[in-house]
Formats: sequence, structure tokens, C-alpha cells
Amino acid sequence: MIFINKGSSPNKQSDQFVDHKVLESYLNFLAVGYKSFGLTEMQKVNLLSKRSKASISQEEKEELRNFTSHRKHFVNHGLDSIYNCGSAIRELRKERKFKSAIYSNKSDGKKVFRKEREYSQGFFNGQTINSKYSYISKMFANQWWDEHQSRTNVKIQCNALAREITVFPSEVGRSASYQYYNHHNDINISPSWFRNVYMKGLATTTYKSKTAFVANAKPHPIDRIKSSGLDVYKIDLITCHDGIVALEKDLWYLVYESRPFDIREAHNDWGGNVPHRGNDSERENFKNNYVYNPAETINCASDNFRRAENVMNGRVQKNLLNAMGV
Repeated sequence: MIFINKGSSPNKQSDQFVDHKVLESYLNFLAVGYKSFGLTEMQKVNLLSKRSKASISQEEKEELRNFTSHRKHFVNHGLDSIYNCGSAIRELRKERKFKSAIYSNKSDGKKVFRKEREYSQGFFNGQTINSKYSYISKMFANQWWDEHQSRTNVKIQCNALAREITVFPSEVGRSASYQYYNHHNDINISPSWFRNVYMKGLATTTYKSKTAFVANAKPHPIDRIKSSGLDVYKIDLITCHDGIVALEKDLWYLVYESRPFDIREAHNDWGGNVPHRGNDSERENFKNNYVYNPAETINCASDNFRRAENVMNGRVQKNLLNAMGV
């Protein structure tokens, strides 16, 4: 992984690029070149560190001594260059991390390397990348539930490090008790939901005669379908019954885009069209100067691809006939 320091000069970045190419060559040598020696992983560790506490057998020590105590000077120092190679890689990685986008100092002076990159020098008006799209995704997702499932109590969260969509249904159903609204359904989506689902017009579909919320959509292109003007996705969607949500995974999703999405700059004092919910600190930190108009689509979700294709063809033809006034 390459870390580019913030504020680096073009010459320094060029030097870092050269260092990176050298580093790639070193890593390739360590990964492939060692095989020609026939050494074990523990022996490699001992050679690279020279101070390793890893225990190896007496036979392995004798084998290493054959390399490191050869009677010819240039052979004896051949594996010293391997140690220097490992040292160079460690130093270069340390230099890349220093004052990079994932580097920070605590108030007590301790170094911290964060999993999520935090940009604080003007990116998105001082917001982090994940916080910007997390906020937008949460607001538009909450708006979706207000419009399509207004009686369902949900709590939307965004997790940039989560690999999958997760849902924790409410313990109490809507009809079971008047205390339903003291409970909620937890829904965790990715910050990329806004870009990859909502703006592409994929957020709303009908599944088993119920309006469903598409939580995740991954392109799954099929040439035969693409030639007909349809896009294919594999999706995870969330259905709702009696105020309790359920997650349906790995479904087929066929989509016909009738109008592409549009992003326009907002020319007024009220900013863009992102719904403003959540706590005051989130609202205060967020600045939006754009109006987001998602794409309009005709779509169909099903666990059976053939069924989805047949239903989709009928829906597209019906839409075209209605547009022509037939």
C-alpha cells in the first residue's frame, strides 16, 4: 500500500514513485528469489532480522551457517544484501506512513495509524470523505423509509469498514403492542449506498408484491441482457412486515434506466436538497451546495433470473406503450 504525504512537492512525489518501483523489485525478489535457496519461512525470518527470537532446529542453523559462513568473501556477504533489502523495505514503509493521510499524533505525542483516512485540510469543506457520504446516505435512506414505510421504526447507520449489510429486526411488532415505537429496527448500510444505489435509481423496487428497500447493488453484467438495454445487478434488499424488517440476500435485479441521474449546483441560500435530520453537530458540520436528482428506472427483483427477465420485458413494453399513448 502506498501512502502519499500531504503537501508533498512534485519532485518528492516523483522520488517516492521511483522508490516504490524499487520496493516492488525488492518484494518480488524476497517472494520469488528465496525459493531458489530452498529455505523455510523461519530461516527467512532469521536471515532478515538477524535478531529474531524464532526458534529453529539445529539442522536449520547448520544450513544457514553454510550460507553465512562461506569461505569465499563475496558468497559470505551475498545474503547480507538480503538483510539490507529487508531493512530498506521497512525504512521506506516507515517513511511513507510518516505524516501521511492516515498518520496523526495524539496530545500525549504517541503515534496513531488510523484505519480510516481522515482529511482535515479542506477536503469537502473540512469533512472526511466517509463522514460526507455517510451523512448523505443516512439522510436519503431515512427519507426513503419516511416516504415508503412511514409507520416502520428504523434506525439507519453507516459503517465504512463493514463488508456486508446487516439488519437487526425490532423485538416487538407493530400490531403486537403499543410500545412498538419504543423499539426500532437497526439497519447498517455502506456510505457508498448514496452513490451506487440511490443516485442510480435502484433504491426502490417491488418484491413479492411489497415495496422493498435496496440496501446494496453490485453490477453483474450479462452481454445478452446488456444488448437489450437492461442492466443486471446482484442485490441485497430489505422487506418489511408488521413493522419488522427482514434481509433478502443475493437476488437478481434487472434495471431499465429511463432517465439518467442529474447533479446540479444549488444557486440559492438554502443549499442543496439533502434532508436535514440527525443531531445538530452533524447538521452544522455538513455543507451541501448541490441538488441531487436520482435516475428514473423500471426494475424487477427476483431470486429466479428467468422469472425476473420475463417480468422485466413486460414492464418495459408496458411503459413504452403508455409513453406512446397506446
